[in-house]
Order: sequence, then structure tokens, then C-alpha cells
Amino acid sequence: MTAPSTPLPWFPAAEAPGGRRVPPPDGAGQDRLVLDPAAVSLAGPRGADQDAGSAGPALLAVAGGVGGGRGGATAARLVVEEVVARAAAARADRTGAAPDAGLAAALAAAAAAVRAAAAADPALTGMATTCTAAELTRDGRLVVAHVGDSRAHLMRAGVLTRLTTDHSLVQALVDSGDMTPEEAAASPMRSVLLRALGGSADPGRADLIAVRAEPGDRLLLCSDGLSGVVPAATLQRVLAAERRPAAAASRLVMAALAAGTRDDVTAAVADVTPAGWAGCTVQVTVGAAAGTATGTAAD
Repeated sequence: MTAPSTPLPWFPAAEAPGGRRVPPPDGAGQDRLVLDPAAVSLAGPRGADQDAGSAGPALLAVAGGVGGGRGGATAARLVVEEVVARAAAARADRTGAAPDAGLAAALAAAAAAVRAAAAADPALTGMATTCTAAELTRDGRLVVAHVGDSRAHLMRAGVLTRLTTDHSLVQALVDSGDMTPEEAAASPMRSVLLRALGGSADPGRADLIAVRAEPGDRLLLCSDGLSGVVPAATLQRVLAAERRPAAAASRLVMAALAAGTRDDVTAAVADVTPAGWAGCTVQVTVGAAAGTATGTAAD
């Protein structure tokens, strides 16, 4: 799936609770909608978290490291750092207005960064990572770029829709009719990836998906440590039940633990909200990318 060649129509002017119309932006650089973000990551039984995640007012990103130990964690961290930095730069110089919001180039640069790091350190040879990133653009789109088997979901009006397709062996077998979705979910091959950032194979251009954003939309990006063990019906129930993104992300991670996940678990949740209504305005990083957030948090 590819992003449209022209931006989707601008959303109608959002209204705050009580019907009060949100005033138009004072300048072209001000966003009418923002993301109210949260992210949680928890290491699995291996003890070292090889997932990385970031959640901020315009961008979510989740990466699941491949290669074990130091390599997987390093690959995930490098990719999330590169995507966050390039997305911020694209917004600042307005190249983020491109149909793909600059995310395709960001993921390609992230893959190159992983390969360069592996070439410089033999201990990191073969490291790779998945990456799914979603940006809320200034022209009112949610643009998703995706490589691997981390996933992006959109909940609108209580209905959860999966936006991405796994680049995995079992998904290819399901697509060809050689395996049922139920068989794929239980298959010991479900972690075998056909595409990833880094490693020895060129991942090709990231999958790109774009939809028009609407106030009240809720985004979930997650690693396969969550989506591999928690069914879609449970994801939808939790996302619908929790008012705040942080509570939803925490509860989803706990649901993965209760389901017996054997992998690292990362969930990034964000609500599309009129500017000024977000409860969090920081870029939060978790897992292998954990560091100092930037911005200010609202009470």
C-alpha cells in the first residue's frame, strides 16, 4: 500500500467539548491537531529489552530488535533515534509536507545507520530491527511507514482497524493460502521475518499507508511481543475502556504478560486531539531508546 500522491482533504474544524469551535491557527507553522502520546516497554525473559519506542506530539515509532542481546537492542535504538530526528528535521524545514511525510527516507536512512554500525563493530554483525512509525502531518493526515512485524492500529468510533501487514514468513503463507491465520498464530515460524532494517538484505521501500486524521482517533503501535499473544478483540476492548493513553499502554503491556508473552513488549498509544488539549507534549522514549524526553508535560 502506498501513500496518496496528493494530500487527503483537510478535516473539518474541530470542536472542543460543549461545541465551542477551536480557533484557526495563528500561523502556518501551528498544528491544528496533535497527538496526546504515551509509551511503555518491558523486557521479556531474556532480561535486556531489545525493543525501542518513542511517542510524541507528532510522531510514534516502535522497533523490535533482531539478532539477540546487544545487537538487537542497538539496532532498535539506532532506528528509533534516526526516525525521530529526521521526522523533526522534516517538519522544521517543511519537507514533511511530502505525501509520505518524509518517513520513507527516514526509514531508509535508519537502515543505513544500522548497517554502518554493524560494519564498524564485528560484535554487531547481522543485527537488524523492525520499525513502524506514524506521523500526524500538518495537513491532517496520519502517515504510517512500516517494515517488519511490528504493527500499527487505528481505533475510530470504537472500531479497531489494523493498518499494517507483517513482513513475515507466516503472513506470506497466509496470503498464498498455504496457511490459515489460526495456524499462523500458533506456528513456531511466526517470528521469521522476510524484511527488516539492517541485516544482509535490502528491505526495499517501506510500506506506506495514509488516512485522514479525525479528532478522537486513537493510534496503537506495538511490537510483536504484544500483538503476537493478545488478540485483536482484547486490544480493542482495552483501548476503548481506558480514557488516557498512558493507562491504555500500561494495561496492554500487562495483558501481554498475562497472556504469557516470551518476548519484549512495547506499546505506544496516542490520541488525536485539538492543539492545546493534549495531556502530554513531550517526546517520550522507552526500551532500548530510553533517554531524556523533550518538551513539557501538561497536568
